[in-house]
Amino acid sequence: MIVNRLINCLIKRRHSTNKLRFYTNSYQKHTDNDQSVNLQATFPSRTHTCGDLRSSHVNQRVVLSGWAQRIRKLSPELIFLPIRDSYGTTQLVYRSPSLADDTNLILQEKLSQLSTESVICVEGVVIQRSQDTINKNMPTGEIEVEIDKLHCLNPANTLPFLPSDKKLSSEEVRSKHRYIDLRRDTLQNNLRKRSLASWIIRDFLVDEGFVEVETPILFKSTPEGAREFIVPTRTKGLFYALTQSPQQYKQLLMVGGIDKYFQIAKCFRDEGLRADRQPEFTQIDLEMSFVKVDDIISLIEKMLVQVWKKVLGIDLTNKVPFQRMTFDEAIRKFGSDKPDTRYGMEIKDISSFISDLSVLSEYYVECLVIKNGITLLSNSEIESLKLLDTSEDSKAKCEFHKIKADKLNSWFFDSHLLKHSSNLYDSFTKELNIEVGDFKSWTLLGRIRSQFITLLQLKGILDISPLEHNFLWIESFPLFTYNDDTGQLVSTHHPFTAPLSEDIDNEEIKGFEHLINALGHGCPPHGGIAIGFDRLLTIMCETNSIKNVIAFPKTASGNDLTVFSPSKISKEKMKEYGIQLISDKN
Repeated sequence: MIVNRLINCLIKRRHSTNKLRFYTNSYQKHTDNDQSVNLQATFPSRTHTCGDLRSSHVNQRVVLSGWAQRIRKLSPELIFLPIRDSYGTTQLVYRSPSLADDTNLILQEKLSQLSTESVICVEGVVIQRSQDTINKNMPTGEIEVEIDKLHCLNPANTLPFLPSDKKLSSEEVRSKHRYIDLRRDTLQNNLRKRSLASWIIRDFLVDEGFVEVETPILFKSTPEGAREFIVPTRTKGLFYALTQSPQQYKQLLMVGGIDKYFQIAKCFRDEGLRADRQPEFTQIDLEMSFVKVDDIISLIEKMLVQVWKKVLGIDLTNKVPFQRMTFDEAIRKFGSDKPDTRYGMEIKDISSFISDLSVLSEYYVECLVIKNGITLLSNSEIESLKLLDTSEDSKAKCEFHKIKADKLNSWFFDSHLLKHSSNLYDSFTKELNIEVGDFKSWTLLGRIRSQFITLLQLKGILDISPLEHNFLWIESFPLFTYNDDTGQLVSTHHPFTAPLSEDIDNEEIKGFEHLINALGHGCPPHGGIAIGFDRLLTIMCETNSIKNVIAFPKTASGNDLTVFSPSKISKEKMKEYGIQLISDKN
C-alpha cells in the first residue's frame, strides 16, 4: 500500500532493472504489466544550494530546496522564512503586492500552514538586502530570495526538538531521533570532515604505493582478548565471529605478496563502552613488508601532515619529526600513557626523599602542585577532584592539601607521611617550590591533572588555540602489565596480544594454526599500525566523544535507540539457527 507521504529518494524494483522511480508526496499509480509504481516528481530541480547565493546572483531567478525554519510573520503581507539544506541557509521573503491575486492568496495560505522543518521547494528572484539588514554572520547574508512559488514536499509533524535549538535536548532524546540531530550544523560539519579525511588518507596511501584490500568481517572465534560478537550460521553448531581487527588477514596478505596493504576497516568488540569507545568502530589499518619501525613512524607523520593541511588548513610541517617519549617518562611526568603536552604541570617523583624510611621504601610517591589552585578552584571543584580518588588500584592513596598563609610552614604536619618522619618537610617544600595559594595532591595524579585542565578550560581560564597540536609518539610501551589483584599478566593495550588466564595449550594454538602455517611458507618481515579513525576525528573536530563523529552511534549500553537494536528474535528464528536461551539465575 502506498502512503501519502513519501521520502524523496530513488527506488528501483528488484526484478525491474530499467525503471527508476522518485518518491514524493505527489504521485500517480502506474498500472502497466509489471505493476510497478510510477512516482512522478512534480517539483522543479533546484538551481542552487542554500549556501550558494551571493550579491553576484542578484536579479537571477532561482529554485531552492531544503527544510523550512521558523517563520517570522510581520504581517500577512510580509513574511520571512529561512530555508536550510546541507550547504547553508538562505533567507526567503514574501511581499504581497498591493493587489493580490489568487496565486498570491494561495501562497499566503501555504506559508501560514507551513510547519517548522517541513521539506519545501521554492522559486523566486534574488534581491539585494538593504545595508542595515545585511547579516554578516551568514555567507548568504547580503541577499534574500523573494519567492512567488512554494511546493511543500513533505510537511513535518511536531518534532521532539529542533536542530536550531541552542539548548540541546537530552542525549537519549537526540539518540532516539538521530535523523533530526544530524541536521545540526555541528554534526553536518563533523561528517563532512570525516568524509574528506577518509578520501585524503586513501589518496595519500595509494600515492605511497599501498593497495586497498577489503578483508572479511565474518571470521572465526579466537582468543584475541576482547569479547567477540558471535554470528550463528545455517549449519547448526558452527558460528562466525565478527573481526576485532584485520590483524590476521593483513599478515596473510603479507605472505601473499601484497607488499603494502591498507584498509579503512570496520572492527567489532563487545566490551564496556565509554566516551571514546563503541562496539563497532573504524580504524586506519595498514601493513608493509620489509619495513622497520622508523619507516612506519615517518609514513604516519607524512599522512597526518597531509590530513591536517587539507582538512583543517593547519600546517604541521614544523612539527615533523613528532616528539617521542618513553612510556615510563610519560607515566612519571604526566601520569598518563597519552599525555597532553600542551600544558606544563608535571608530576614530581618524591620517592627519593623517603628511600631511607624502610616502612615506605617499597612505595612510589609522587606529588602534583597546582599553582594558585586555591584561587582558581572553588571548594566544590576541589571536591570533584577528590572524587577521582576511587582508583581502580585499591592500593593507591591520595592526599590533598591547601597551602594557605598560615599553612605554608605546617602543611606537611597534616600528611600521613609525618607518621614515618617529621624531617622531610624542608626537603619537600624546597623540591616542590610550594607557595601560599597552591593546591597539592599526590598519586592518581594523571587523572587529577587532566580533570584540572578540563576545569580551567570550562572556566575560560585556560585557552588553548585550536591551531596548537603537540603530536607525541609513546615508545618502549610495555607489552603486558602485571595485575596486582589477579597476579596475572594482561595486555597493556592491544587485545590481539592478550594472553589467556591459563597457559595456552595445544587446543588453543590450533585456533591459530592457519596463521602459523602461513608464516612458515615464506613470510617476509613485516610491520604495521592501526589508527583509531573515530578517535582521530574527535581531535580534528574538537569534540569530547566519538559519538559526535559517527552518523549512528550506540549508547553507553550498546543500544541504537533510533532503530531499537539489539532486539529479541523469535523462538522460531532461534530454533532455525540451533540456539536457545539459558537462564542466568544460577
